[in-house]
Amino acid sequence: MSAQFNNNGLSNTISPISINDKIIWREWFGHWIYPLLFCFSLLVSLGAYLTLDSLQTAVDDYITDNQKAMVGGDIIVQSRQVLPEAVNQWVAALPPEQVVNDLQFNAMAYVAADDSSTSDASLLVRVKAIDESYPLYGTLKLASGLSLTEQLESGQVLVERQVLTGLDLAIGERITLGESSFLIADEILEEPDRPLTAFGFGARIMMLNQDLEATDLLGQRSRVNYRVEIKIDEQTDGNAAIEKLQQLKSLTADSSVRVTTVDQAQTSISTLSANFLKFLKLLVVAVIVLSGVGLMSVVKAFVNRQQQTNAIRRAIGEPIAHLKNGYYRLFLVMTLVAVLLAWLLSQAVLYFGYDAFAAIIPAQVTLSISIISVGKVLLIALALTWLMTHSTIQALSGVKPVAVLQQQTQNTPQWYFSRYWVILSLLSLYLLLSLELGSWWQGLQVAGGLLAISVIFWAFSQLILKSLKAMITRGWIKQWLLKLSLQNIFRKGNQSMLFFTTMSMAVMVMWSITALNHTIDQQLINTYPEDSPNMFMLDVQSEQQQDLNQIIAVPVTYYPVIRARIASVNGVDPETLKEQLGNYDNITRIFNLSYGNEVLATEQITNGIKKGQLYTDKAETDNHGDAVPISILDSIAEYLQISLHDEIIFDIQGVPIKTYISSVRSRFQRGPSPFFYFMFQPEVMASAPQIQFATTQVEAAKIPQLQTTIAKQFPGITTLNGASIAKQLKGFVDQLTQLVQIFTGLSILAGTMILITSLVSTSQDRLQESAYFRLMGMLTKDLYAINMIELLMLGLLAFLAGGLLGFAVSYTITTYWFALPFVFPWQVSLWSLLILMGTLLLVSFAYGRLVIKSNVMNLVRQMV
Repeated sequence: MSAQFNNNGLSNTISPISINDKIIWREWFGHWIYPLLFCFSLLVSLGAYLTLDSLQTAVDDYITDNQKAMVGGDIIVQSRQVLPEAVNQWVAALPPEQVVNDLQFNAMAYVAADDSSTSDASLLVRVKAIDESYPLYGTLKLASGLSLTEQLESGQVLVERQVLTGLDLAIGERITLGESSFLIADEILEEPDRPLTAFGFGARIMMLNQDLEATDLLGQRSRVNYRVEIKIDEQTDGNAAIEKLQQLKSLTADSSVRVTTVDQAQTSISTLSANFLKFLKLLVVAVIVLSGVGLMSVVKAFVNRQQQTNAIRRAIGEPIAHLKNGYYRLFLVMTLVAVLLAWLLSQAVLYFGYDAFAAIIPAQVTLSISIISVGKVLLIALALTWLMTHSTIQALSGVKPVAVLQQQTQNTPQWYFSRYWVILSLLSLYLLLSLELGSWWQGLQVAGGLLAISVIFWAFSQLILKSLKAMITRGWIKQWLLKLSLQNIFRKGNQSMLFFTTMSMAVMVMWSITALNHTIDQQLINTYPEDSPNMFMLDVQSEQQQDLNQIIAVPVTYYPVIRARIASVNGVDPETLKEQLGNYDNITRIFNLSYGNEVLATEQITNGIKKGQLYTDKAETDNHGDAVPISILDSIAEYLQISLHDEIIFDIQGVPIKTYISSVRSRFQRGPSPFFYFMFQPEVMASAPQIQFATTQVEAAKIPQLQTTIAKQFPGITTLNGASIAKQLKGFVDQLTQLVQIFTGLSILAGTMILITSLVSTSQDRLQESAYFRLMGMLTKDLYAINMIELLMLGLLAFLAGGLLGFAVSYTITTYWFALPFVFPWQVSLWSLLILMGTLLLVSFAYGRLVIKSNVMNLVRQMV
């Protein structure tokens, strides 16, 4: 077919490719449902991926460009204890403009007694004492626009907005910290080494190191972060920088001081933002896979609809290659259109949805679509389209023009994939995951885990749907309309199983997150546990207890706390164990030890050398030489992979204490209650250097005034409002939870798209059946009802299956991990079910209206 004649009998030569494209494009755009579903299938996943990848690119670029500013220097010295004198002397010999001594701790601040303000409030703050050389890199932004040296002098402080609003103060007024009063010189807008402010307890107060002594706070603190930031002169050669690093490591070799370079240091962005965005992208990768299935259904439905047209074109001699290439070109153009729409959608999300990402994105980051991200999305879209359309297009080779033109019945091709297609698809998924995770091994693990979970849910879905089919086969369902509707679920080409699996998985994840969030909210936030302490006091000295009891006027429980490090576990040093163990805890950190002869009220003994006893008797102790018995919490025992009789050596301010495990404890009630990993006998630790940790339960309304009173009389005591901190933590967690729910919800949307595309792909069969039903006298409303019942039943079963699995997961985590009573989220579950049922009802009604009702009578007339 290379020529055609115009009205004047003149021959116009037209390219076969041009005619081919015109025929396919006219049919494609003549039925708007196909391009709409094609674009939407890609739009959801590609738009989400492009948004997250652009965010991740922006964060990565920010880390690369501002690494030194975020870390604070080229070399960082950190410790939770006072730095050794040798280190302090070495640092003091450096040029002052190349060093910042940074000390941070929590304290209580309140309005100075001689201030004109009438406020009598107090506030938990995070004090940061620095040198005038701060910051070595980056810029400290103040409300006045001036620099630190211009605004901060001795006797003055810089504060965050939360301090001003929390204490009803203004710049120029005074605030009290410990034993000293300070003038508020300016407001802090941004700190270069603190890009994320969504988490952390205590509003920032910045002061000079030379003013610390006047507060009389430092010597009473048990939790002080000592940090020295060192800048390497740009003119210094590499060997000199390495020499400085080696000197520091030599000075700190026998201490707990940690020395790192800027490249080795971890930041809040790299540990939270980058990892969380990577997790969200993994969720979106699953949505991309589901979108591919929807894409395949659309293409299959369109090609099947063109069966007769394709047969005619083949009968008049058009080469099969021309036919196939026409479809390839169409889907290529549609893919480019979908990528363009995804780009526009991502732009809108970044512009209007910035606040949704505020918890994990630094305020300094400028959000925009990355060209690299667009390129990645384009490659993913092209690969996905080719994989999902190739099998259907290649099936055109099996078109038999004679059979079609003679109107012989042909079975619609079902899903068929060659082993090479399956292998290529799995390799593509593995490659995408590996590139996202930056590790071939992790990519293999995640891909394997994703496939394993899919297989489990597929088997679970098979069990439920086969049970439903058995009920129909055995005649347990008598009502004819319900029976016809349920039989439609098992129609060939209907992707009921895939929809059911996808929907139940998404419901399980979202329901589990919602249920956990609801339980924690009800148990710890909205209704703070009545029998739990709601006020906590840190760094209480023994001689302060009597006066503290008089101030609070209700019973106070005191817990002795000894600060120590683990020197070895069964002869293995902590650094070696840190490399072998997971990330549950940091074994090289300082641990809080305690002592007592009784188990805490929220714990129970689960295993012991002597049943029911915390410690063994003297005879058993003698068998362990000079080691003393301790009781260990089961969570840290599992992490360290130790049990009864195993040996742990602690370092308590340079004094080694050899111990063996005599009992294992478990917490049966979690929440706002103290616990200790390691418990000693009183006679062993009573004389060790220690501070007291105190808890009490008072009326919530009295806590602010008590905090102020205690801060004024005992500046060294830090008082925490348990309910207030729980709400602050809950607010941050809620932001992360909402993001997870949004991107998990995309899988529900993708599942709905699979359902819609499967309806479209089986439209011809459904129309033919509807025509038969109409000939037999079935009413139009019954045709509508068949589709509605089918979709509603499928959605209801998927929701119940996913909800049941989600209940099992959330109940187990809540009861056995958090040790909290489970609270069923009835209201949220009901609303979720109603929304899902409403969506499916709308889909079924629209399908019946646009497809069945508008075409069934034409088919009936043809049959008559």
